[in-house]
Amino acid sequence: DVIVYEYHIPYSMDTILRYKFRFTYDGEELFYGNEGVGTNVSYIIVDANNIHGPSRVKWYMGTIYYQIFVDSFENGDPLNDPPKKIRVLEPRERGYYGGDLRGIINRIEYIRSLGVETLYLTPIFPSSSYHRYDVYDYKGIDKYLGTMKDLEELVNIIHRHGMKLVLDIPLHHVSPCHPMFIDAIRKGKQSRFWDWFCFLEEPSKEILEEMLKYIMPECRSDDMNKEFLSEGRKPFYESFFTIWSMPKINHDNIETLDYFVEVTKYWISRGIDGFRIDVGLGILYSWLKAYYLTVKNIDEEFLLLGELNDYPVYYSEYFDSMMDYYWRKIVLEKIVDNKITIDQFIESLNKLYAELPHYQSISLYHSLGTHDTLRIKTIVKGDIRKLKLLYILLFTLPGSPAIYYGDEVGMEGGRDPDNRRPMIWDSRRWDKTVLEHVKKMIRMYREWKALRYGYLSLRKICDELILIRRWIDNEEIIVLANTSDRSICYNIDYNYGKYIELLSNREIVLTKNYKECLEPYSARVYGRRPIST
Repeated sequence: DVIVYEYHIPYSMDTILRYKFRFTYDGEELFYGNEGVGTNVSYIIVDANNIHGPSRVKWYMGTIYYQIFVDSFENGDPLNDPPKKIRVLEPRERGYYGGDLRGIINRIEYIRSLGVETLYLTPIFPSSSYHRYDVYDYKGIDKYLGTMKDLEELVNIIHRHGMKLVLDIPLHHVSPCHPMFIDAIRKGKQSRFWDWFCFLEEPSKEILEEMLKYIMPECRSDDMNKEFLSEGRKPFYESFFTIWSMPKINHDNIETLDYFVEVTKYWISRGIDGFRIDVGLGILYSWLKAYYLTVKNIDEEFLLLGELNDYPVYYSEYFDSMMDYYWRKIVLEKIVDNKITIDQFIESLNKLYAELPHYQSISLYHSLGTHDTLRIKTIVKGDIRKLKLLYILLFTLPGSPAIYYGDEVGMEGGRDPDNRRPMIWDSRRWDKTVLEHVKKMIRMYREWKALRYGYLSLRKICDELILIRRWIDNEEIIVLANTSDRSICYNIDYNYGKYIELLSNREIVLTKNYKECLEPYSARVYGRRPIST
């Protein structure tokens, strides 16, 4: 079992905090301190000046993200369209649709109307694929997406409206069309860039000549990858999932760190507010730590968001925030698949949050879907009850909630590339129930500080009914959620007083005799400020 103990004290600068936990186990008094568990352990010592959190807020703590898969969002400039575009949109086939930066600019008022605060774009750098995770120029804009002037205009618009812009960037691998990789395979071990990559052997003359046809003078590495893989050939270098078009960086070579630091400086100077680091778990810890410390020394406010399929706590020293797929896994296993019990659900979430400092818990990137997962409405098989409850949990549990473009209007989609269907702009095809629910959750989240920064208490009331309590300063939120497929009636033996039920906007008084029933997969969200009333 996982039991979480917490004690909250007011923040005070220039304070050295000393603490340890005392507990009794099997009749013996023990302590948990700096050396772990024992009968005589020293205090854990913390300098309050080094603690971030609600008293020292960074912009990314609790921000609301909106992720855009750029090629699929909106074609705003047909003049930069790729020569060959997909024709089958639903289910989506692999290839270019034609979305670009101008399309995002044209739809900025729609994005603002949702209430989101940070725009996260999949890679926009020159590449030979529609997804653009195989980059060959880290300081350029893909020709099918527009120009640097388009990006500058987008940055200015976003900042003018008080929003932030985060770019997706692969630091794990590059395109074989990258000049340094080309130099390495042409010159072999004589190239100064040979050790920038993880070669298994030197290429034969035949393979080299065949490769060069695909990567010079025009980059067609995506076509090369399809051709070579269809023939059963494996690359002579380490790569992302043995894909020919994504050779892996050798992070043992310090020169690669210097290179990507310079790339980061460049985009900071262009007004970009942060990076989402693709395949973060595939990069050496030591490299990530050095990169993180160097970037923070350049610009402390620049966000470094890591893509992980691992426990966030393992990477808490290397990123400001992490894409928390474990949170998503826990929530879906309970609400959608019912694979875990309510006790396992609560225990798993409490463990996840307890392992991180609070300021990192509220910074975790939480999403019900991304460009790498099935669409959430497809996952719930159209069950609006489950979908609504999932959004309630997304916006009431600690973390930075993220919306994947189109999920807010009920778009569906299967596995890659079908989860990247073009955005639906015909409002007659929107699921208005889902859209209004998402907008309501965003409004509620933005109006209540306790939801963005608040501390957490999570426990079971009865059967499949959970209670989420968030509080900070003089503000409190209580969420009661029915995670089952049957109705549950309850009495709240907890924090009596006047509240506003935020989903229905009705005032209620919680008393000892107050009783209410929750339909299957539904919730109540009670808020009050000040707490003492």
